[in-house]
Amino acid sequence: MDAKRDDYWREQAELFKVLANPTRLIILDRLRQGPRCVCALAAELGLEKSVASKHLSKLRNLGLIGQRKNGTLVEYRLLAPCVLDMAVCVTQKRDA
Repeated sequence: MDAKRDDYWREQAELFKVLANPTRLIILDRLRQGPRCVCALAAELGLEKSVASKHLSKLRNLGLIGQRKNGTLVEYRLLAPCVLDMAVCVTQKRDA
């Protein structure tokens, strides 16, 4: 087996594991609408800030979102909007 190829598929599996959480998908959708701080996301989703922060950390570690400091506030933004298009693609195929 090709080790590089195996590593690629392991990374893809990790991506899908992170995306398997509905809260993370909702966070990505909210970030598609525009940058938000953890406090805004937590309030919108009815989560504790620490829980929202853990979800954001997982998404950031995969490179799906980025962060930018705005004074003392950290804003998160979506870097890979195409990840949300994947769900639309699958839904359209299934409904066809």
